[in-house]
Amino acid sequence: MSEPVLEVCGVCKYFPGVQALNKVDLKLYKGEILAVIGENGAGKSTLMKVLGGVYNPDQGEILYGGKKVTINSVQRATKLGIALIHQELNLSDNLDIAANVFLGREPYKMGPLRLIDRNRINEDTAKILRRLNVDCSPKTIVRDLPIGQQQMVEIAKVLSINACILIMDEPTSSLSKSETVQLFRVMKELKSQGVSIIYISHRLGDGVNPSG
Repeated sequence: MSEPVLEVCGVCKYFPGVQALNKVDLKLYKGEILAVIGENGAGKSTLMKVLGGVYNPDQGEILYGGKKVTINSVQRATKLGIALIHQELNLSDNLDIAANVFLGREPYKMGPLRLIDRNRINEDTAKILRRLNVDCSPKTIVRDLPIGQQQMVEIAKVLSINACILIMDEPTSSLSKSETVQLFRVMKELKSQGVSIIYISHRLGDGVNPSG
């Protein structure tokens, strides 16, 4: 078997009066969906925030591509291609899909006025939506989307920065059954494209469905 794209070795994390993580080991391979299942308070989200650069580990090490790395910020995680999709969606619902996908990273047209290149944003967003099999116009206002498609917008955002590792924290918690089926379908498609996914849930059944 090839070496892991991401490896966690003996990671510990402490908060006042609480040891949230105790010598955690984890290996993630390219094109793998790895389910992390456990009850609330088990430390799942803490581990993922360590990998996403939100928290710094107190002990242990993280290897990326076989090399030890320090992920001390979200920006550093993003540079490595690691993206954390939180349980609470972080979207501007008054903007359209394309504006959300490229929010804060808008390309500009040449010229003194530095106008946002809307054509490029729409075209690039449309490509990502096709990759996710989402049949929506990039110009659709986010508030008009059902929650399942809003989650696809979140995934589109991280794919737009060429993330190769997606960390999904309780993604089905507010989805209907049909929306959950669609999410799993998209995850399998991303897996086939070589994207690695860490899927966090407290639902034991979810540990079977994502990669099944």
